[in-house]
Amino acid sequence: MLQLHYGAAMHVERWPIVGRAQIVQSYRPGEQSTKEAPFRTLRTHGWATAGVSVVTRNERSASGRLTMFSVLNTDSARLAREGDHRGAKALAKAAAGIETSAEFLELKQALTGRSARDILLVVEGLEPHTPWPAVHELLRRLALETNAARSRSASKVKLAEVVAGRLSEEAGLVVLTAAGGGRTAVPRWLAEAAHRGNAGDCLALTTERLDAQHLVVNAMPGIETSRASTVPFSPFGRTAPVHSLTKADAKRLAGKPARLSVLVPVTIGA
Repeated sequence: MLQLHYGAAMHVERWPIVGRAQIVQSYRPGEQSTKEAPFRTLRTHGWATAGVSVVTRNERSASGRLTMFSVLNTDSARLAREGDHRGAKALAKAAAGIETSAEFLELKQALTGRSARDILLVVEGLEPHTPWPAVHELLRRLALETNAARSRSASKVKLAEVVAGRLSEEAGLVVLTAAGGGRTAVPRWLAEAAHRGNAGDCLALTTERLDAQHLVVNAMPGIETSRASTVPFSPFGRTAPVHSLTKADAKRLAGKPARLSVLVPVTIGA
């Protein structure tokens, strides 16, 4: 079994921001996420927020806009699909509160003026450890704020179960280990669809019961929220091979090698 080594207790939450496609998929699983009608329905009934628009730039000037949303919109969309319209409005209201928070506005300012590609890396969680420390810190704080808001709503509405943790590998399988110690086998393709899949990556699974024989599992990027966790996962502290090396691992391996020394025993005759 792969042994993970961290500097502190593990605390992982859902990636706090999403694009419109993830909201539409929560409302209409299996349908094309680019359709306008489902999102328009959510907005018309107050089951989703308008999101926060960010100006993108190319090398010379402003090139367009991208909209990011609080991940709580995926919860409100699920509730709307299930017919809990009051609950959907309540979660959408909570999402609006997150999107008008100081952290969300700071995140908008930090991303404004960057390229569309760079912003998508952040919004969709494509870069688990964003190269901008200030942005990653804002995402961490937003994840904590979002989880607190969701927990407050849990006593009023029936929310889908979320299991978040880190990935490891065992006998060729990807295994999600939650903070409480629970372990869940995850198809690799499902983890990779959420831009995760390497040992040590943070992943969140949302499970929703449809009926006695069917359930929907949605994989989302996760984010480490513990400040004290300063020692990242390293494949050099394991007892089994990992799926692939991270950028940090590659950087470590790219260092200048030490000079090779070979000690040869010499027999000195009398």
